[in-house]
Amino acid sequence: MKKKNVPHLISIIAVVILLILAVASESMPTAISLPTAKNDAVSVSWDEGKTFGVTRITNDGLPKNWVRVSPDGTKLLYTEASKAGNWQIVYLRDANNPAKTPLVAEIAFSPSWYEDSNRFLYVSYENGTGRLVRSNTSGGGKTYISRAPIGQNGDDLPSIKNGLIVFTAIDGKQLKIATVKENGTETTFIGEGRSPSWHPKEDKILFIRSGSDPNQQQNNAYYYGGDIFELDVKSGQFTQIYSDPQFYCYEPSYSPDGKRILFTKGTFVRTTGTRITTNILGSNKKTISDETIKRHIYIMNADGTNVSPISSGNATVISPSWGQNGEIFCLVSIGNGFEIYKMRIRGD
Repeated sequence: MKKKNVPHLISIIAVVILLILAVASESMPTAISLPTAKNDAVSVSWDEGKTFGVTRITNDGLPKNWVRVSPDGTKLLYTEASKAGNWQIVYLRDANNPAKTPLVAEIAFSPSWYEDSNRFLYVSYENGTGRLVRSNTSGGGKTYISRAPIGQNGDDLPSIKNGLIVFTAIDGKQLKIATVKENGTETTFIGEGRSPSWHPKEDKILFIRSGSDPNQQQNNAYYYGGDIFELDVKSGQFTQIYSDPQFYCYEPSYSPDGKRILFTKGTFVRTTGTRITTNILGSNKKTISDETIKRHIYIMNADGTNVSPISSGNATVISPSWGQNGEIFCLVSIGNGFEIYKMRIRGD
């Protein structure tokens, strides 16, 4: 009787096991590692054909929102998360200097300047309901414009011109554009929409109205976007300025001369990383890519033509605010916070 070739049989079994493990390692990855933005140079890029003089103003790593430049272009207001977790309003006496002064320590959102570059509006939630409040950078206290709760939506900035405030109100379950005199009288609901902003020279209001295209994509973190509309206050006529077939728009505002519009919208961003597969034989790395949606700044003519991105990359760029002489400020996500940047727009 012939002896069985045991070593040969063991070799065959070992090869089969190795093949099974190799297939399993490809089909069942145990970890996926995608790159994260470690610094601003990697996470965001600026269109040099549209901008120049990009400068980072802050570097504290704190959550921020709603940065706004004073009409004279010299000062900044924005909100910042305090150590207690509340949002407070912060003031920079010099828009180019990160030295800051907390102005409102209560739960406060959405600061917006008066034309005098001293007084400002904001939305207070100190009693659990949004109310419009007026204060000033000299620390002169606060005045409730709406003493009774009016359902002001804290995600949007109010805008004032010639004593008339336009803001986003909550009417039942709808977001609506409304106006109120600065003494708190004569509240008027205009229609469905949000994020209103006055035209600097004409009686027009720029705002967002929910898009009607079911194919538009929304990021859950930035809901309630839509298409950009303009309202002629005198005639009551609504005009659609811009609509993107895929993404909602946010935060539209006119340039100081009224000729151009800044806004943000969703943008596809592709990142490349490494998939790490692990088994008893060790680890295997494979390069993969991932597509996400980030908010970025866009600029266009006031009639909705010549739409172009200003920022791109793996960061989120929000809260664009016009200054003077073509200068704009914005917020860029870096790490766990947002930092303030400024730049100039070519052609101004």
